[in-house]
Amino acid sequence: MKKYGLSAKDKGVKLNKLQVSGNVCGEYIEYTIAQHYRNLGEDDVHCTYSFPIPETATLTGFSVSLGGKNLVASVESREEVLKILERAREEKINPISLESDEEDDFQITIGDVMPNEKVIIKITYMDQLIYDDNLVRVIIPSVIDPTYISSETEEELDEASEFNLNLLVETYGEVTIKSHSHKIKVERHDETLRKVTMDQGQTLEKDLVLDIVEDKPRQADGIAYAYYDQENESDQAILMLRFFPILPDNEIDDPKNYTFIVDNSSSMAGFKAEQSKTAVLIALRNLNEGDHFNIISFDKEINVFRSQGKVPYSEESLAAATEWIEKLELNDGADIYSALRMALRDVEQADVPEYMFLFSDDMVEDEDEIIEYVRTNIGNARLFTVGMDTDLNSYFINKLAEVGMGMSEFVEEGQRVDDIILRQFHRIHNPQLDVTDIDWGAMQVEKTFPGTISYLYDREPFTIFAEVIGEIEGKVTLKGNVKGREGEHEHILVADLDRLEIVENSKLIEKVWTRKLIEALEERERKVRGHEKEQIRERILELSKEYKMLSSETAFILTESIEDPVTGFAMQRVVPLEMSEDTMRLLSESFFLDDTRYSSDITIRETMAQKGISRKEALEVIQFERENLLRILAKNQLADGSFCDAGCTEETHMLETTLKALLAFTIGKEPATIYLNNINKAFSFVMKTIRKDEVLLTERNLMLLSIAYDMADGKRLIKEKTKVALDKLFDRIEEGQFPSSLKEVEAVIDHTSPQQMKYIMAAALNISSSQIEGLEEIFEKDIKSNISRISEVALAKAL
Repeated sequence: MKKYGLSAKDKGVKLNKLQVSGNVCGEYIEYTIAQHYRNLGEDDVHCTYSFPIPETATLTGFSVSLGGKNLVASVESREEVLKILERAREEKINPISLESDEEDDFQITIGDVMPNEKVIIKITYMDQLIYDDNLVRVIIPSVIDPTYISSETEEELDEASEFNLNLLVETYGEVTIKSHSHKIKVERHDETLRKVTMDQGQTLEKDLVLDIVEDKPRQADGIAYAYYDQENESDQAILMLRFFPILPDNEIDDPKNYTFIVDNSSSMAGFKAEQSKTAVLIALRNLNEGDHFNIISFDKEINVFRSQGKVPYSEESLAAATEWIEKLELNDGADIYSALRMALRDVEQADVPEYMFLFSDDMVEDEDEIIEYVRTNIGNARLFTVGMDTDLNSYFINKLAEVGMGMSEFVEEGQRVDDIILRQFHRIHNPQLDVTDIDWGAMQVEKTFPGTISYLYDREPFTIFAEVIGEIEGKVTLKGNVKGREGEHEHILVADLDRLEIVENSKLIEKVWTRKLIEALEERERKVRGHEKEQIRERILELSKEYKMLSSETAFILTESIEDPVTGFAMQRVVPLEMSEDTMRLLSESFFLDDTRYSSDITIRETMAQKGISRKEALEVIQFERENLLRILAKNQLADGSFCDAGCTEETHMLETTLKALLAFTIGKEPATIYLNNINKAFSFVMKTIRKDEVLLTERNLMLLSIAYDMADGKRLIKEKTKVALDKLFDRIEEGQFPSSLKEVEAVIDHTSPQQMKYIMAAALNISSSQIEGLEEIFEKDIKSNISRISEVALAKAL
């Protein structure tokens, strides 16, 4: 298994003490892992320290204490770091080596540790947590104790490392905090503040996972930090507001047109071609009845799914498109210009919304001409671009989306495109709040980030920061319009600030604000050139150095402090840190922006820790994990919203498999908002099937439907239109329009806890842990013919 921590090649050191401390503030966390080691052997050992950086995190601190000297990391421009390294080489000073491996973990040379000498290493991370289904999950990476040296005594071998946890959790309201990985203690200070510590005898040999569940989430809320500004001699505060709009259905089910443009050139070989095909298959299953679509693939030639133009979305066209996509073979050349021209020529009447999705890794020579063509001909269509590699021409991919009135995304190997597509279709299919005004009340707001808000998406959290002079008080009111069939309707979100507990600490929020600003500037830098690009680089460098935060323009240097034995004063010198350009880039990369595509890294690291395998092996194993099974289900949903084994047309089987899939999506602990459209399409199929033949609403099926409804409703996953239709069915049962036995079933479910519902569901479907076995055989044979079985396994893994 991959070992993190301090170690030597043939010998080891003992981890005596481990301390984890930090702050959680809403969806943000900064924490320090302090590790105390001691060389228990009789010889010097040359040590290296290995550590991970979670994909969504950024490194904000690193220090080493050894033999009376302290090494502390600080931030400097990359240009200056390279100059320091060059001077060290000229003066023949041995630098400290920092390297990254094929799994993007890091190793730094610590040096020789003498017998019985102590080493203290502190590493600090800042991370943005994913908020979904009222849940924020904290994951602190494991630290594996290295192998002991052979000369240790039995007492030393048996001696457990001391592990202390001290985590302050500041929330928007009342929460419940639990851990399925460790035994924890939670001390409640007030409604919004908790202290989390660890029971004795715990270790960090596996990831520490904390689930923070909001008891009664509000659609608008805030956390505020107050401080005294010495320079201006005034009270100031930083306000962090989170909006989570649950918008009314806009009742607009008008048809939409879609064009999917797929790069089929030989440079897409491997994960890029596989992921782009998966993306289109997922996208097709998120279309609705009445939609029209077409698919264009390009290499040196242009290939079209249907040369006569867009076809209506149906079971037949979905099956034909799936077969067409799966049979695509890569060829030389990449005529992206002709593909875009064809797609834009196919834009139909202006009153039908047009959406285009481009998947490519293309490096083009005539990019300005292509960008201008898209700008001139896009009309009312929207172009979403997905770059299948971050090493490609990101300017071109970003600029195409910008002039195409869409959004750009990038996918690297090991990351998933599924979640990107599901999120974009969630936005397309659900109402959007067009923001018209934010009223800050009587507060004196100095500045905000972001500076403006144009729109909010349904059921997606959005955070805005405000620097306030004076007191935090009153209410903040956000107003906007939601488009409906009868025109626009005003929607208002109000955050009551008078109920907030003001905390006297602004450090974490200041850092979060700065990190977001840096990343916004980095995103902007990829979309511009020339003088504006240079100005943005200078601003990134300025912020990075001021707040000691890594970025695309900076790198770490080490400052060594040694105490003079005579005077007691600390003497300082800069220690050169030798690293490659790739290592510099990996250290500075953190996808701290609101982006769900990196949530899969959590599952990868958990799998590595639990099974004792490498990241590459974990990526192979993870295909059998529950989250991937849900993606497989989403990718195999039929056009009418149903789930069933390939070739099956029996309504009884289709209804039961769809109910199993609904339960699989809703019964687990993981976020499921990205499957909102899949879930509501499935509910619609169930309702349509029952209306067609009410005999199919058996006691068992009603029980499964009621449990799925309660689970989905508790996670805010049912759209208003779907909810109204389901409620009408339950009202009819209550009114006696169905057999009385169904009314009895409904009464039982109404008085059943969520945990009891899971037991009832497991018994009704005969779900057990034994069903988890044998997935490899299914994956080797035919996934499409085993959708019912995959649903059952996904359910079993949730239990």
